[in-house]
Amino acid sequence: MNLKIGLLIIIIVFGVIATLAFFYIIFSDTYFHYGQSIDADLADKFGSFFSGFVGTLFTIVSILLIIYSMHTQNIQVRKAETIGNFFKMLDYHNQNVSDLRMPDIDINKKDINEGRRAFVNYKIQLKRLLEIVIEENNVKQYRMPSKEIIDIAYMVFYYGLDTTWISFINEKVARYPNGPTMVMHLLNVIESNRDIKIGRTNQTGLSSYFRNMYGAIKLVDESKLISPEEKRNLIKIYRAQLSNPELYILFYNVISRFGKKWNANNYITKYEFIKNLPKGYADLFNPKDFYDIPYEDEE
Repeated sequence: MNLKIGLLIIIIVFGVIATLAFFYIIFSDTYFHYGQSIDADLADKFGSFFSGFVGTLFTIVSILLIIYSMHTQNIQVRKAETIGNFFKMLDYHNQNVSDLRMPDIDINKKDINEGRRAFVNYKIQLKRLLEIVIEENNVKQYRMPSKEIIDIAYMVFYYGLDTTWISFINEKVARYPNGPTMVMHLLNVIESNRDIKIGRTNQTGLSSYFRNMYGAIKLVDESKLISPEEKRNLIKIYRAQLSNPELYILFYNVISRFGKKWNANNYITKYEFIKNLPKGYADLFNPKDFYDIPYEDEE
């Protein structure tokens, strides 16, 4: 039982007691004798008793009502602060996206992809890495499960891969029997085609992007002041900010090891966070195999 409900119950109890006491006393034969003249001394005693006993009860009720009102007001203030912080984080999300500046992965193209266009480049890069891992897995018959394939490709996509960085990536994928071997194959492919920078790092732009996103959802989800319906509506507002390429990267992010907390808290399913991902847009994997939620194209 929370404090608000507890106070309300106490107020009701004292209010009922005070009301019953009021009517009991004014109709009591002790003080009122109908048809007789008023006894001034008795009336004086009645006034003292009434104000002392019943008046005290109503005073207690009044004080409790003030406390209840202040507590309710405090809840509303804290709730407004939480929602306000959520929208600040949403503003930061949009600002973060606007600040992105990403050269094309093809070094022969001099285009600079800004804002959400950067995620188109992210998508192209990650897709190529996934294709390489899938192809090598099939050729060598490693029998890697889908999540392992995604995790290895996403590690390289996120941290980048070159000859000076391979030991770090190998440590990350050492949990998989064929992880380091697959990373070496990826490095060979990257080194053999320097014109396409599929081994470049993307952690600088994406680290704060996903931390802020997770923090905003966690802020709303863990709030005890916001109703479940209000939580869904707030997360829906955040979801509406995401472009299709952003949803693409988000999907693979939460399937990789970076999605551990997301999945532990069930955020993707609970709030249908990738609901707007178009059918077939994830290319090589079906989101439905990982998150059984109603997708927009199915409605």
